[in-house]
Amino acid sequence: MENEEITIERPLDLTPSYKRDCMRLGFFLTLTLVLREVASGLSPLLVPLMVNMSTNAAFAFSLAYSALCAQIIPALLAALMLKYSPKNLCGGFHAPKQSKKAFANFPAMYGLGMTVNLLTLFVLTLISRTVDIGDSINGTGITVPNFESSLIMFVLLTVIAPVFEEFIFRGAVLELLKPYGSGLAVFVSAFCFGIYHGNFQQFFYAFALGICLGYIAIATRSIFCTTLLHAMFNAVGGIILIFMSTEAVQTKSLDPSAELSDGQQLVVTFYAIFMIIVLLTAVIGLIALITKLIRIKKYRLPKIWGEVSNGRKLAMLLCSVPVMIAVLLMIDVMVPQFLTQAVERLAENLI
Repeated sequence: MENEEITIERPLDLTPSYKRDCMRLGFFLTLTLVLREVASGLSPLLVPLMVNMSTNAAFAFSLAYSALCAQIIPALLAALMLKYSPKNLCGGFHAPKQSKKAFANFPAMYGLGMTVNLLTLFVLTLISRTVDIGDSINGTGITVPNFESSLIMFVLLTVIAPVFEEFIFRGAVLELLKPYGSGLAVFVSAFCFGIYHGNFQQFFYAFALGICLGYIAIATRSIFCTTLLHAMFNAVGGIILIFMSTEAVQTKSLDPSAELSDGQQLVVTFYAIFMIIVLLTAVIGLIALITKLIRIKKYRLPKIWGEVSNGRKLAMLLCSVPVMIAVLLMIDVMVPQFLTQAVERLAENLI
């Protein structure tokens, strides 16, 4: 009997393709961040176009410009540069089999997001007395002038932002990195999602939210559920903005002892009830999250390309020149604001 030659297959070395994809991701992030800076610099040129517009029309125009530069064009760039087909948008609008389980995670996801958000607000309050709670809900930097404009903002928060941001981060970025490890893909896509919000006040809870959405995208193999969950999360903030834009809530906020009409008092009552429901959802969700984490403490995302540690993969990612440029741009956007507030608070304490 002839001896059969036994061949042992060596693990496929994914290093070259991983480095190429890191460069693609870096170029994409750099281009989108530069686009946002350029769009911000050009925004004053839009003022003459809005002179003859009504307040609500001018607000809608500003939001449309913001959505175009911050969500729509970056989504098109993601499709082109990261090779993610627009056909995958929201999983083709086909709900996966795990949809019910995915949506059942909303209270836990919201509880985590709210907890991280409140902790961030607490820390920032220690640094600066000028922290605005509205900034943790509205990341556009555009002030909502009235009730009607808050409804327009609600559409951006619950439709435009979730659809295009999920396409970019749980779609293009996550799918680009998933062949090199699901855990790595979830972490990096969540980090990019947090940075993309452009300020310290939103970074941390957006990062936490991105981790949750990333796991759900991996589990369902679709961005259908993550898009709707993202919309639900933003809807809570959008409703709060609507209440905050009403005359009744504004009056009561400025002067708690102010007398209100019956209609205004009804609005304030509904606002109080809504906030109680939100807080209860956050508390129950946080408890549910802790329970889930205890039950699945041994669970790990499946290892892919396990011969290389995640630490080394991250190191290779950060050593990519385009990614380094993108990181510097991120620092330029976020750190000066944080340092300015810290220095001003320190100066006040010393004086």
